[in-house]
Amino acid sequence: MAANETFSVRLPPETKKELEEYARATQRSTAFVVKEAVEAHLAERRAYLAAIEEAEREADEGVFVSGEAVIKWLESWGTENELPPPEPDIFPDGRN
Repeated sequence: MAANETFSVRLPPETKKELEEYARATQRSTAFVVKEAVEAHLAERRAYLAAIEEAEREADEGVFVSGEAVIKWLESWGTENELPPPEPDIFPDGRN
């Protein structure tokens, strides 16, 4: 297991206070809360970048989701029949 390293960060007073309150409420150290927050943020950013790379790859291949499919999906948000995210329905070989 690799040794941990110390890292310093400056926080606005209100953020530091909120961090300390959260740490107390969860019975964790502020260092633990910050470490978990950084790890979660980095995981989210990695997933975001991977999604962009996938979308760029699909675009380079000519694979797209039509505007109509996106609008239909968006219009279903918050309804009892909310649709899942649309799948690509435009392909370079014309198989729509």
